Parts: sequence; structure tokens; C-alpha cells
Amino acid sequence: MSEPKRRFDWFGFIIGLISLYAGYLVIWYPLKSLSTLAVIFGVFVILRGVYQLWFGSQMTRFLGVRSGWTIFGAVVNIIIGIIFISHLNVGVAVIVYMFAIWFLIDAIFQILTSRFYHFFGKKYYILIVILACLNLLFAIILLFNPVLAGSFIVFMLAFFFFATGISEIIEAF
Repeated sequence: MSEPKRRFDWFGFIIGLISLYAGYLVIWYPLKSLSTLAVIFGVFVILRGVYQLWFGSQMTRFLGVRSGWTIFGAVVNIIIGIIFISHLNVGVAVIVYMFAIWFLIDAIFQILTSRFYHFFGKKYYILIVILACLNLLFAIILLFNPVLAGSFIVFMLAFFFFATGISEIIEAF
């Protein structure tokens, strides 16, 4: 059986090159990358607030139920989004701490749920407990060292762009 001839995917190739370039920019301009991330997050939060305002009006219109909490949450989201965009230092700091707290909560959850892994064997259970404790230690370090947390976020963002770029270029051929 002959395989159908595949055409070169220019779009995927260009996306791959753009992604590699974005990874390069993230590595060389880490503070600007974190600031850009804060702006993107701020815009997202503002859009979410606008959506919540619309949703609250639809609840009133179709269900006849007024939702003051929905409107309050929407206004808070819009204010937070504006703060993220207008005060980039605050936005970057919040993102760094959110990331560290997310790791901390995830590590605690891993430790709390590790007891369920003893069904798969004692060695597997011990490995999960050790990894969960290492995650907890790493999360605490990130929480008390925001520069390291910011650097880790930048590294993960750059890795994402590089991995995406390489895979897009490979898929283009």
C-alpha cells in the first residue's frame, strides 16, 4: 500500500518558528515576560468580570432572580484586572505568589491522598510519599523566595514555547 503524499504545512512551520522566537524572548527578557503575563492575566480577569456582569443581567432577565453577589464578584474582578494592568509590579508579585501557593496546595493534596497508593504496592506508596514531600519542600522554597518562583515561571514558559515550536516544526514536514 502506498502512503498518500503529504504536503508541507507552512502554517505549522511558521507557528513553530514564532513559538521558538517567543521562547527566546522569554529567556532573554524574563521581567518583561512576567509583566506580559500579568497583563494577559489582567485582561482575562477583566473579561471574566464583564462576562459575569452579562450573566448576572441574564439571570435577572430570564429567571427573575437578582444576584448581587454575581455583580459584586464581577466588579471585584474588573478592579483586580485593572490593578494588574495599571500596576505591573503588583501583578507580577501576585502571579509569583499565586504560583507558589498553587504548588503548596498541590503538594499538601498529594501528601493527603498518598495513602490511597498503598494498594499499588509498598514501594510505589513510598515513592509517592517521597515525591510529595519533595514537592512540599519545593513549594515552601518558592513561597519564601519569590525571585526563584518568578524564575521558575519564566523557565516553564520558555520550555513550553520551545517544546511547542519544535513539535510544530517537526509536524510541518
